[in-house]
Amino acid sequence: MNRLVSENCDILVKIPMNGKITSLNASVSAGIVTYEIVKQRNTKKML
Repeated sequence: MNRLVSENCDILVKIPMNGKITSLNASVSAGIVTYEIVKQRNTKKML
């Protein structure tokens, strides 16, 4: 990622990946992040 892009972001999110995967496209990344948000919100409701 370009330094100027990362400096202008409000937050940066890193998705840990195993194996030989070096990058994900934007739609796959968004799906993974959305899934994790929903999962964590549902876990909080159960507590």
